[in-house]
Amino acid sequence: MPAIGVVIRTLDEERLIGTCLETLSRQHTSLDLDVLVVDSGSQDATIAIARSHGARVFELAPGEFDYSSSLNAGIERVAGDLVLILSAHAVPADLRWVERMAAPFADPQVAGVSARQLPWGDAPWREVLRLTRQFGGERRVFAPGGGEQPLFSNAASCIRRSVWRDRPFTLPAAEDLDWARGVVAAGHSIVYEPAAAVHHSHLESPRAQAQRLIDVNRISGGESRTRRRTLREAAGLLYRDSGSILGLDEPPRRKLSHLVELTQTVSYYVYDFSRSGTTAERRRARSG
Repeated sequence: MPAIGVVIRTLDEERLIGTCLETLSRQHTSLDLDVLVVDSGSQDATIAIARSHGARVFELAPGEFDYSSSLNAGIERVAGDLVLILSAHAVPADLRWVERMAAPFADPQVAGVSARQLPWGDAPWREVLRLTRQFGGERRVFAPGGGEQPLFSNAASCIRRSVWRDRPFTLPAAEDLDWARGVVAAGHSIVYEPAAAVHHSHLESPRAQAQRLIDVNRISGGESRTRRRTLREAAGLLYRDSGSILGLDEPPRRKLSHLVELTQTVSYYVYDFSRSGTTAERRRARSG
């Protein structure tokens, strides 16, 4: 039975690593999966759970992690002409995922395949919107000379080992896009295959979302912070994002949940930004 390597990156992934490995073990495929978990210092039960599911584990040395080095270390240690790459919180959506990810490699020009990413049911609405916009239902092939930015993410991908040997991952982050651009420039193709989907999204609380917006606006807003401006920004945020939520292709109950989350985010935005004071108040505090 031909082998296909599987490299799963982990750091404190006890919540979903078992589900990920169990789903892989039940795949309908003629390929023999050689699964390796590359862990970068988990302090929870991730490693124990991985081993209980029969996966091998390679533990990176402290301080050794970056996205490229962890992937390269894992790819070196698994078998197969093809290597699947997963984040531990990216779980195949069905039992044909491996088969569908491997199929495009029947074309010898294909160097990599990227899966569709579907948000988990508890994903914040901004994550839902991002994934919906970025990972649509249309299959795409990014070939040399096409001029398009390849859609490729190592949250859930598959690569051809022979191409990787010529061009391993190099950047500490955004290594997937850099690799995809490089292999297309070298004459290969990248395929986005929506028929192969995973559940994958990131959790972020309403307060964390508000803080991120505050950080962005504080950097870009100069020295003109007033309460009136904060309230005006919050009102615009509520208006625009409510329209985006209502336009999502989701059940009414989910839309209502997103609207509640948006209201919380906007409330934290006003409260936390106001606590930091207006520009004039901050100047008085510094001079006093």
